Amino acid sequence: MAVTKEQVSAALATVAAPGGRSLPDARVLSDIVVTDDGKVFFSLTVEAANVKAWEPVRKAAETAVRAIPGVQSVLVALTAERAAGQGAARGPQPAHVAT
Repeated sequence: MAVTKEQVSAALATVAAPGGRSLPDARVLSDIVVTDDGKVFFSLTVEAANVKAWEPVRKAAETAVRAIPGVQSVLVALTAERAAGQGAARGPQPAHVAT
């Protein structure tokens, strides 16, 4: 029996995100990819400052999906984004030209 995205989404709905919402409701999930041979891939994209709080959620998501019959392997990537304007590298600054 082939694993479906709906099965994966239902399993992820049982995982609580920081703050108590279900993982799909937290709006951090990428598109879920399920291959014909039972491999599941997706990522969680969170703010860089919150990565430590999300690592247990990543592990719980992996465990929940791995429990689905037919799943052969799961890869859940935890990626971090900096909020706009926070710690972004600055490019070269224009030189002042005397006129």
